[in-house]
Amino acid sequence: MNHSPVIPCLLKKSQLGYSIVEWMIVIFLGLFLTAGLLTIFVSSQRATTESLSSGERQENASFALQILTRDLKQAYFFAQTTGENKDLWELNGAALATSLDCIDDISSGTFPASGKYRQLWASTVPTVIANLKMACINDSDSATALIPGSGFISIKRARGLSETSGFKSDRYYLDIKPTGINVYLDDASELTTGAVSPVWQYIHHVYYLDKEGDIPRLRRIRLEKDKMVREEVLVEGIENMQFMFALDKLIPSERDGSIHAFVGASQVTASDWDSGRVIGIKIYLLARALKTTPGYINKDTYQLGTESFTAPGDAYKRELVSHVLTFQNSVVLVDD
Repeated sequence: MNHSPVIPCLLKKSQLGYSIVEWMIVIFLGLFLTAGLLTIFVSSQRATTESLSSGERQENASFALQILTRDLKQAYFFAQTTGENKDLWELNGAALATSLDCIDDISSGTFPASGKYRQLWASTVPTVIANLKMACINDSDSATALIPGSGFISIKRARGLSETSGFKSDRYYLDIKPTGINVYLDDASELTTGAVSPVWQYIHHVYYLDKEGDIPRLRRIRLEKDKMVREEVLVEGIENMQFMFALDKLIPSERDGSIHAFVGASQVTASDWDSGRVIGIKIYLLARALKTTPGYINKDTYQLGTESFTAPGDAYKRELVSHVLTFQNSVVLVDD
């Protein structure tokens, strides 16, 4: 029986493995593909993180703007009358202690007193907090701090919906007629018996910015029985807030309800605030990311009306938004 001499050679060859060169090629290709996949993964993760951060900034800015706009569009609202006429008010003993109120630069508080009452007023947090014109926004919490250079604003008005029931015992209500404004608490007999109907909840809000650690926040102080109460944080990430105000003509007899100038809060005089010359507002908000972006350095300058803000070379991304609105003392049906 004959055997082919080739078979042993073939068996021997079939037992040979990959050469070193082949293994090196395989390893190199594997590393190359792995590096490519990692690059794609890191890029995708970075894009996702940036998208989420951008969305967060825009959402925070939009929500803060919505809160302020909702409140400010009803500035000067007192239903059938005008709130600035101090002689129309019948306080029925309603008063807040100075230490529990929010007092402006002419000592105008929540309710008319000593002939002083201002429905709208804004100013700026000074570098030296001792020079702050509205002391109520400076709390005693050592973990928080006001943001120097940021604006704050005080709004006093009637709520945009009248009420006939469901009154809260810690809120003030107004019986508003063209001939007068009567102030009541919910436990007043005139309300519980229904002798006064409808009534309007009285609102005093103060908006300002502070920060806890490195997180800036928009906060609000609101009116309750016998005191102004600091609320929890409304929105995080709001780093700067500024206002510009629309002014009618200087001389009252020449005013036509049209905007003739836009000025910063520091340029609005006491006479402007008190004589009805302020007829609109432009709100500027600078929203900052809550987390840093690795490798990013922000030295951009942001213009907020008459004020500018230059980022300090940190790794936070920012978003600037603004909104313009005019004031009207008319019934605005808003459940705020």
